[in-house]
Amino acid sequence: MEKRKRSELHTRVDVGKFNRAYRLLSKSFASPFRETYLRGKTEFRDFLYEKMGCSLLEAEILVDALEKNGKIEFRRFRKGMRYGEWKIH
Repeated sequence: MEKRKRSELHTRVDVGKFNRAYRLLSKSFASPFRETYLRGKTEFRDFLYEKMGCSLLEAEILVDALEKNGKIEFRRFRKGMRYGEWKIH
């Protein structure tokens, strides 16, 4: 069996859960949401974990999918700065 790189592994996300996660985040977080990149993702993950009753892993996968699909986006205030804004589109 051929080994795959982590970036080549594709995780399927349930469309219904994806849409529900997006609705929950867009209704519950002000956009822009100011925080560091990692802390913001953790806030989103923990929130979805609590509200959706899914596992932490599934909540993290949903946050990653939302970011990958442009539903949430992080923009730094300045290059090299830790803090920025999470935008929920």
